[in-house]
Amino acid sequence: MRAAPICLLVLLLGCPSESVPDAPVARYDTLPVAARLADQAQDRWEPDDLGLDWIQTVLAWGFLRLHAADPGAGHDAFGVTWMDDHIGEFTEADPKTFNSSDSMSPASVAASLMADDPSRDYTPITEAAASYLASLPRTADGAFPHWGPEHPLMGDTLQVWVDSQFMIGMTLLQEFRRTQDPAFLTEWVTQYRLFSQLCRDPQDQLYRHAWDDLAGVNIPAEPIYWSRGNSWVLVSAAEFLRLAPSHPDAAEIEALFVSHLEATGATQRDDGLFWTVLNAPMGDDARNYPETSGSALIGYAVAVGLGAGVLPADPWGAILSRIVAGVAGQLPEEDGRLVLQGTSFGTNPGDYDNYVNTPVLPDQIVGVGAVLMLLAEVHGLADPLAGPWSANP
Repeated sequence: MRAAPICLLVLLLGCPSESVPDAPVARYDTLPVAARLADQAQDRWEPDDLGLDWIQTVLAWGFLRLHAADPGAGHDAFGVTWMDDHIGEFTEADPKTFNSSDSMSPASVAASLMADDPSRDYTPITEAAASYLASLPRTADGAFPHWGPEHPLMGDTLQVWVDSQFMIGMTLLQEFRRTQDPAFLTEWVTQYRLFSQLCRDPQDQLYRHAWDDLAGVNIPAEPIYWSRGNSWVLVSAAEFLRLAPSHPDAAEIEALFVSHLEATGATQRDDGLFWTVLNAPMGDDARNYPETSGSALIGYAVAVGLGAGVLPADPWGAILSRIVAGVAGQLPEEDGRLVLQGTSFGTNPGDYDNYVNTPVLPDQIVGVGAVLMLLAEVHGLADPLAGPWSANP
């Protein structure tokens, strides 16, 4: 019997499968530039010389995320030194207390450091934060205000600021990570819902800066959305979804997070950055500048969402790639050092002119911290556009 022709055998038996190797995927290789930026930051702002407030908290979080990405490099020493330098203030006869969500935000760093190493004891700082939150006069619905109690400058204003989603929210999340007490997650979810009800525009899915509970109005009254303010909310939600993906309320939080991020992504500039006022007038006003810290923190939230499997690679991988490229353009080298451009100064709630007239200064602590967070979080992720700071395997 003659052997069956090859074509007949193929029809009868089928073709053997042949695996076609995938094309190499470019991935972010951001640790070298992050380490360089961190070294510069530590030389300029030695941790034992830093005050205890929100801008320093963001910088410390840059070091914490860099430590998570590269544990052998000892980047957590920055936060340890910072906490060690201040803990004595909370154990004196007249201990330090907090009077705003800004001032209590370092407790998030203290809690994270203890979660990483239970032999560390910064509980005087986290207990001071708990006492502060317990003493706060809340809004009619139970939301945390930004100032109080009896803040020396602002008093008990009962103004809810989106900033607190990061300042207080990150503390609640890290206290859960440290203690595994679900009450911290319950409070986080409660506050996220309240802040969303009070500050999120249900049509635009973006957040106004503040809600004044006594006056019953948003600030600003118009649909004006500050980019760094929106980034605070996005980062806190992304961290919750990474930390507690099986939480009973995770699906609700994920839906809010994704809709918020989609609305934010729709305002992205051609260079990958975001205007300091996200939505208006969409670049038609030269005063509305691209802002680096908010852009970096939005990118950080995208990176966390991708890493946690909350966001699909398409389109978010390309959106993230454009953000990273935009941030790279804000970090030129001058006289042998990296100079971070385009970070706005501290910003209170106000009208459109308030945001676009807020000064922009180079090498601000909050901007450097935000960029360190981004660089640490994207390292190793796929970069579909193969932009700066990426390499093929």
